[in-house]
Amino acid sequence: MRIALAHPYVWPDVRRGAERYVDDLARYLVGRGHDVEIVTGTEGPTRTESRADGVVVHHRHHVGMLKLARVGVDRVQAFLLTALPALAGSRHDVVHAMVPAAAVAGRVARRPTAFTFIGHPTADQYRALSRSDRALFRLASRTATATTALSDASAGSVRGLLGRRPEVLPPGVRLDRFPPELGPRPGPPRLLFSAAPADRRKGLDLLLRALPAVLDVWPDARLQVSGQGDPAWAFAAVPHGERDRVRAAVDLLGPGGADDIPARYRAATVTVLPAVHEAFGLALVESLASGTPVVATADGGMTDIVTDDAVGRTFAAGDVAGLAAALLDGIALAARPGTPATCAAHATAWGWEESIGPRHEELYRRIAR
Repeated sequence: MRIALAHPYVWPDVRRGAERYVDDLARYLVGRGHDVEIVTGTEGPTRTESRADGVVVHHRHHVGMLKLARVGVDRVQAFLLTALPALAGSRHDVVHAMVPAAAVAGRVARRPTAFTFIGHPTADQYRALSRSDRALFRLASRTATATTALSDASAGSVRGLLGRRPEVLPPGVRLDRFPPELGPRPGPPRLLFSAAPADRRKGLDLLLRALPAVLDVWPDARLQVSGQGDPAWAFAAVPHGERDRVRAAVDLLGPGGADDIPARYRAATVTVLPAVHEAFGLALVESLASGTPVVATADGGMTDIVTDDAVGRTFAAGDVAGLAAALLDGIALAARPGTPATCAAHATAWGWEESIGPRHEELYRRIAR
């Protein structure tokens, strides 16, 4: 099949979950013998890149944003016009769109189009959107050949907002990139926060406020922050009397390279993601694949992942004491000999080759017919 994956940004120029999802999906599909083109935007001139892995990337120059901005159209909305020439000018069997504008472009180009709701839309977020954004979301939902969401929770949220429940199609993890460390994790705990520290939705402030309770039990515990962005706002949320102790226990690792991330998971005792409104939580699956248990908010798509106390703990959103208790439980869990193998086995449900990739192919075959 000839498949177009349409998203305004591309990995590794932008390193977020959606861009990684598109890149991993493209690599899987090429490995299965499909012709795959990523249609994306660029501030530079339009160009086509043929990558060594077999993926073709069409970098389309973003349409005249200065004029569009004057009438309230942002870059993601304008991606409809950016992507349309690439989609209309080729005979793709399927377009997989990651933003509403791309889904509308796919249907205007008369291509069978799957539209994935990348985020976890809440009623408050939806009301905060501009009128044009809401119109694009509704139009994409109604006109796409198929709609999908990354988790059961996100699918339910979309149904509550738009009246139609998308099917659940989660992203996958390339398990070969995250070989597990199968030994238990005794000794001084290493807590890994693998997310953008500047993104307030990820909950670094809550984690820093919970850290003193962990340090009371494990004075030599370390919190390692793996991601790009300024965490100063989160440290400001720590009570003044605890701030110096918390700062002294935190290592700011930065985003790291492709080889650094798997090693960080393997070296960690527990990976923690105290986010809210998370559509899925790829970091949790990557950690589990590495043999490292997880702690996550009982919110959004993360509840689809942490379904067994043998691989991690969840806590109520915003509950500092609950997060601290979950971290201490997670540290104890990591020290048990059988935990790493159990975590790695749990992660295979989201392996591209093992499960997730074939589900994407089945969807594409279905809508192409």
